[in-house]
Amino acid sequence: VLSNSPLTHCNKLHLQLIGPFMGCKPSPIVAIIRVYMFEKRSIYTDANFLSKPYGRYINDGFGLASTLEEAKIMFDLVAQQDPDKLLQWEIDFPNSDDDFIPFLGTQLRVDSEGNLNYKSYRKHQKKNITLHNKSHHPLKTKIEVIKNFYRTAEKSSSSSEYVEESFQVIDHLLRCNGYSNPRQLASIHMKGLWKLRSAETVTLKLP
Repeated sequence: VLSNSPLTHCNKLHLQLIGPFMGCKPSPIVAIIRVYMFEKRSIYTDANFLSKPYGRYINDGFGLASTLEEAKIMFDLVAQQDPDKLLQWEIDFPNSDDDFIPFLGTQLRVDSEGNLNYKSYRKHQKKNITLHNKSHHPLKTKIEVIKNFYRTAEKSSSSSEYVEESFQVIDHLLRCNGYSNPRQLASIHMKGLWKLRSAETVTLKLP
């Protein structure tokens, strides 16, 4: 399966020679294990990087580096372990202390005091497609989907200011799908949600 994966496309049979094809159930697990082996032979044994924070979710990695060059060295060490030379990293690095960088569904920024700031993010490549207002789903289902969007956006924001910015990302997505006033439809009380959550959280500071 890992070296010869047959698949059909446009009524034609194809054979993928390296790794399982995209959409195959084992693909994410295989990707995680494969890249972990590269990491194990590079940054996990390199004394220069053992003390630096580093993590990865499937094929999205993150780490702390002082300069763009240092970040490139960190991820290049991992990519160099790929015998097929197919692993390529696209590195996002802030140009200033005010810049956010994307990671998965969030944008992150570490300020001058070491506080971690974050808010929701949607990749530009993503199409603005979700459960449309004109679909035949019950209204209750649509409302619950919208509520979950806003709940996730609220939990993915580190301050009330960023909650509003995250909500605007969701506003745009839902308006593209026929909802003229999605916040009102979902009965979202933004200030109440934020006050409730802020009492249960603490600020994360990085050294």
